[in-house]
Amino acid sequence: MISVDCFRGLTMNLLFLLLTVLSWANGVLGRAVFAHFMVGNTEHYSGSDWIDDIKLAQEAHIDAFALNMAKGEPMNAKAIADAFSNAEALGFKLFFSFDYAGRGPFSKDEVMSWINRYAPSSAYFRHQGKPFVSTFEGPDQAEDWHDIKAVTNCFFVPDWSSLGAGPAVRAAGGVADGLFSWAGWPWGAQDMETYVDASYMEALGGKPYMMPVSPWFYTNLPGYGKNWLWRGDHLWYDRWIQFNTLLPEFVQIISWNDYGESHHIGPVRDHALVAFDQGSGKAPYLYSLDHHGWRVLLPFAIDRYKNNKAVVTFEGVSFWYRPTPKQACGTGGTTGNTVSQLQMEFQPYDIVDDAVFFTVLATESVKVTVSIGGAESQGVLRDLPDGGIGLYHGSAPFNGRTGDVKITVWRKDVLIADQSGPAIKNDCRNGMTGFDAWAGGRLTSKASRPVSTPSLADEVCVRGTGANDFDVICRATCYLGYCPRSACVCRATGAQVKLPPEVPGQVFPAEGLNSNYIGLCNFACLYGACFSSYCVSPDRADRVAFQPPLLHTSGTGDGDWSVLCNFACRHGFCPIARCKCTSQGPLSLLNPTQQTKAVSRVGEDHGLCAFACSRGLCPKQACDASGGEQQEQTNPPVDQIEMPHLDRDCYMFPECVDLDNPQASSCIKGHTRVSFDRGSCSGRYGRPICCKNTLLPMPCTWRGGGADCNGQCHKGEVTLFESQTGGDPGESGDGACNRGHKTFCCELKVFKELTSQCRWTECSGECMSDESLVAQRTENSCLLSPTPLKYCCKNHPPPLTDCHWVGQGDCADNNCNNKEVTLLLDSVGLLGGPCAWWRKKALCCTPEEAVLGNGQCPAPYCTSEEEEGCGPDERGSDEPEDCQDDECEHDELRRQVMAVPRDFSLAGLAFEERSLLEARAKKRRSFEVYLIDLLMAVITIRIEARRYPGSGSLHDQPGASDNVFQQGAGCGNPDVLVTKRDPKASKAAIGEDVDTEHNPDLQYIPEFLRFISSGDLPNGKKSVFGRIDAKDIEKHWTKKLAAFPKSGNSQTIYTPQDWLFEQFGSTGNRKPLLLCEKKLNNMKGNMFGGNDLVDDNKMTRWHRSALAGDVPAQNEFFNAVARAIAVWNYLNHPDVLPTVQDNRQNLFDAARLIAQRVPEFATMEVLMMEFDDAWYEHAAERTRVWVDEMLDEMRRDLAELILAGRAPPNAAVMLGLVTSLSSRRGDIRPPPRKKKP
Repeated sequence: MISVDCFRGLTMNLLFLLLTVLSWANGVLGRAVFAHFMVGNTEHYSGSDWIDDIKLAQEAHIDAFALNMAKGEPMNAKAIADAFSNAEALGFKLFFSFDYAGRGPFSKDEVMSWINRYAPSSAYFRHQGKPFVSTFEGPDQAEDWHDIKAVTNCFFVPDWSSLGAGPAVRAAGGVADGLFSWAGWPWGAQDMETYVDASYMEALGGKPYMMPVSPWFYTNLPGYGKNWLWRGDHLWYDRWIQFNTLLPEFVQIISWNDYGESHHIGPVRDHALVAFDQGSGKAPYLYSLDHHGWRVLLPFAIDRYKNNKAVVTFEGVSFWYRPTPKQACGTGGTTGNTVSQLQMEFQPYDIVDDAVFFTVLATESVKVTVSIGGAESQGVLRDLPDGGIGLYHGSAPFNGRTGDVKITVWRKDVLIADQSGPAIKNDCRNGMTGFDAWAGGRLTSKASRPVSTPSLADEVCVRGTGANDFDVICRATCYLGYCPRSACVCRATGAQVKLPPEVPGQVFPAEGLNSNYIGLCNFACLYGACFSSYCVSPDRADRVAFQPPLLHTSGTGDGDWSVLCNFACRHGFCPIARCKCTSQGPLSLLNPTQQTKAVSRVGEDHGLCAFACSRGLCPKQACDASGGEQQEQTNPPVDQIEMPHLDRDCYMFPECVDLDNPQASSCIKGHTRVSFDRGSCSGRYGRPICCKNTLLPMPCTWRGGGADCNGQCHKGEVTLFESQTGGDPGESGDGACNRGHKTFCCELKVFKELTSQCRWTECSGECMSDESLVAQRTENSCLLSPTPLKYCCKNHPPPLTDCHWVGQGDCADNNCNNKEVTLLLDSVGLLGGPCAWWRKKALCCTPEEAVLGNGQCPAPYCTSEEEEGCGPDERGSDEPEDCQDDECEHDELRRQVMAVPRDFSLAGLAFEERSLLEARAKKRRSFEVYLIDLLMAVITIRIEARRYPGSGSLHDQPGASDNVFQQGAGCGNPDVLVTKRDPKASKAAIGEDVDTEHNPDLQYIPEFLRFISSGDLPNGKKSVFGRIDAKDIEKHWTKKLAAFPKSGNSQTIYTPQDWLFEQFGSTGNRKPLLLCEKKLNNMKGNMFGGNDLVDDNKMTRWHRSALAGDVPAQNEFFNAVARAIAVWNYLNHPDVLPTVQDNRQNLFDAARLIAQRVPEFATMEVLMMEFDDAWYEHAAERTRVWVDEMLDEMRRDLAELILAGRAPPNAAVMLGLVTSLSSRRGDIRPPPRKKKP
């Protein structure tokens, strides 16, 4: 950044001199412009095609083609030979751009062979005397280029955009001589900026930069997994202005002939459109349009970039537009931007404008008129050249107009352009909007005399913008000629304006603003444009690090997409077609850890399975890791019986239609005709009755016949419509009623399931304690009984509610409404007189869907300590939230072992665990472990574990992740979701929901000490490395040695005990600690502590109640089983596994250090590695056995009830959950160790 003193000392003459020197230096280096050329499109090229392409490129003043060549393409040899032969003849240049992404990486021998064969050609482009070579990607092969450069002496400028600027510069020790960026398109609906270019130029530190320029980007090639659009509205103009401000060494146009991505500026050749091969199914249709108009102004733009100035001899216009309005039809799945490059996605119609865009080359101001379908409008000029000579840019919106396009340009009274383009139409191919643009125009008007533009050496920035908070101050400083590329984007150059008087003083960026504001504040305040919200005096300044652009940091999805979207969106991959972004922030980059062929099992996933599976999360329900090669058993979906809602799922036409006319009588999509009503209709006309297809088959009929009709729905039926006539099917045809009405009734398909656990009592009977009273009726045979009969149901919640009798007097009003089901028909009902005319009253009830098992599951977070898994963490030693570090360094107790228990035996340690969690104010008790020495004597070892911060205090100091892990929502869901800790939440609120998930040190260390003293592994096997005498453990466990290395902020660690415990995390070492939802954390504690995973009595009670139709009990049971599986999904989650692996490795390293310092502990490292593997496998096996036992018992008992005809209403859901959770048994697996580098 330039200081205030520098600005004061530099006169404007000196500034101009500096620019002139820089310009001269660039001229000496030699700026050059290339065009990206796809060799893969030339299989059917003739010699004349090569000649035509080269001549057109020369006319555009392009210096060379960058020959993009994929490995092993069949046309490569012939195409390259033809290209060089014709280029040599025509005096044109070429160079290789090896495509490492298209068909895999090249070997270095292949690359050297191609370069050495063609570098001697007179047509090969050289820089500094060396053959120029580039790539498209290939950073994994960066090391190859040391040998390639040594053999070929090439000048190497690769595109390693996937790495980013800094890592690309440093790759393979800085093997690249320069860099090319592929970031040539804007973000979302914004116009193009230059921040990525600036990052490359800064990182390169003077090495050459090849800057991308492209006019457009639209691709719809499902066969290649591409269906994207970037905003190209003003891109072609903006980018050439930006080259003139940054003046990079090289420019590469993307592209000459990549038709599939719609950014070609070369001619469209039918025999080169291989990307649209219909036989391959790679493209829905051929959408490539003519783009010749984007070459019209290239000679002027390239000359000015290369030579600092250009001469205008002909005037004219270049214009472009999309012939199809952006919302004429569906999007065809096209997204704005793409998650495949870790970008935020948008709907395509949200990032482009419906307008005709134009750039005019003229010597004076112009007037532009655009006609669409004969309706004219004035073009609005957005950009004008300083001094009047050069490029005028603007647009004219469609404003709903369609038809032929015509553009006219006048310079005063001289017509300098009159051009036409294809019609704008709302027609679409295959029902999808095409987003390619058509580009036309010509230079048709000769200038009255050749006119030269001002030299770039004599110009400064005169208009600029900035991102976000930079915008206001950048607009001010860029206008005055100061537009630093790291903070601002220059939009126009021109003559330096007169600077205002200087205002002395020293300023700094305001609090919260980063160092990029230093130069801006110095310059702005020096010339009186000091913005108090950005620039302050030194005593108020506070600098912070630069914040990168915002990307996806969280997201959600529906159904099977939920866990995938939760994971992928957190790491920047959030396809808009499947996921909903819920927050934005800095990218949390997670690189792939494995190769994968994963594809979706449940529909188009837009890359979610490939992204997630390559990073270690591959849910079998949604993804097939084999890529379809293996016929793997998938997780069956949970079978759910859905409650029909006939009141809204069926409807009757409001008007009479011809029932024999399929078009007139067709139901809406997803519905089928089940009957009709003749009603007030005549002849063959009627009003169709339609119901959702998902309800069918469903018995329905018109009830009621004879003169009086008396239509009434039967038991288990729902009343839908009433009519005097009715229709078919019916009890008595479609004759009209004299009195009363007919009723259209449909059977409620789930009535049997709803009432399977219900009964009518005998006279004077009562409901049992486990039953609910649902309804009552009077029974004539029980007239001596003081109470009516009762309808009792065991289900919880009750299957039917709001039961009531309808029918008064003559009982003509004896039908339930369409939201109710008829439970019973009876002439008396409850405590009333009988109906007249042989009619019956109806007992009407509202069916409850929750009883089928589809209800709400327990909350993922604890709502009270009484809930399963919500009590205090008995293994926790997290400190009080107000505890100070110097008060909380040691936890003297987490768990206690009783003195010598009655069942103590010399065969090994046996002890009974007891909760040691006491009031915060009390001191924790000591923790003792009993070991057996080689002489069979009992040795007592006292353990003091390290204290660590509670969940509310974990982030008071840096080091820990702010991720929060919890079991996924939904009944019986073993997946793990990740959210962010709410920084605004109070410590108490955080502590109510989550625990600091500490590695199980107070389970691990006692077991480890027992193992190394006995040689007995947790799985019952014997150690192959022997044992350590308990007396040696007693002697050295708490013996002070020379200080161990610093760990985090923890210092002065002197004993082996403290050094081992420190690796699990502590107040001073927070990196190993994670935030975990309480229920999941407590389940993990039970699992590794040897306790019952869930209290046996609770599981038995839930089991029995679920079999009786108790849905809350069903949900508690299956959620407990799912939570046991979820513990292992947590430990293996890609956002958790690195921490688990690091912690395990740190334990091994700590054991190694102890072994080096204590000779008696020489085998501690190998013993710990042996124990560690057995520790996790033993816990996993315990979990498998418990899960199998719970599910097998439920499956067996359900089968017996179904066989006996006593299945509860929720039986289908429970069977589905048993099957679904059984298929997730493979998730129960120990986390793998960290791979050795």
